[in-house]
Amino acid sequence: MMVGALVMLQAPRALHAQGAAPSPRCDADVVATDTTGARNVGALRSGDLLKINVFRLKEFSGDYIIDSQGRIVIPGLGIVRTTGLQPPQVEARLRGLLECRGYSQDASVLSVQPQVRISVLGEVRNPGLFPVDPGVGLLQVITLAGGETGAADLSHTRVVREGRTYTVDLRGALNGAPTGQIALNSNDVVVVPKKKGFSREDASFTFGALSTLFSIVSIIVTLRRN
Repeated sequence: MMVGALVMLQAPRALHAQGAAPSPRCDADVVATDTTGARNVGALRSGDLLKINVFRLKEFSGDYIIDSQGRIVIPGLGIVRTTGLQPPQVEARLRGLLECRGYSQDASVLSVQPQVRISVLGEVRNPGLFPVDPGVGLLQVITLAGGETGAADLSHTRVVREGRTYTVDLRGALNGAPTGQIALNSNDVVVVPKKKGFSREDASFTFGALSTLFSIVSIIVTLRRN
């Protein structure tokens, strides 16, 4: 996923008194072009989680989910469009909004940490929704979900993305195949199916049931003898 440097939008022309600095533009669409030194995590997408921290301004700090229109809504700051941008560019937009509202000093200490949200279902020990760092692969997500159960068929793991289903051989990934390194996006659903036929967990359950039945029969026979 490649995201080029975006061009700074030009502010409308305005007259300023001689020697006075122009006021910052109070517009959430101001985009910074300088992302030097920032880790490239790819463009943000709908469903991504942004962990925003503004020094000394807890009312603006928090977790914000990018909605289906590619926006986050921060009470007191307004609507900020984020889809297609890198996190440093979102930081620049937020910093501009804060400066417009008189928080210049606090705006200098601001961070945006993105996370993608993945659902893991099926034969895992702790199924659920997991916020993870961008670039996390399938095997790492399965590990976050507690690992597979004894009945899991990792060879036919499914990834559901935007209505389409992809089958991935995670059993092969455990043996070194690159399939487990597939990066996931927000709103992806990972499904680990159950093995067909008689699994190890089925065997354990059957053995336990037979042991219980044998114990009950033994007790009945003992009582009848007495």
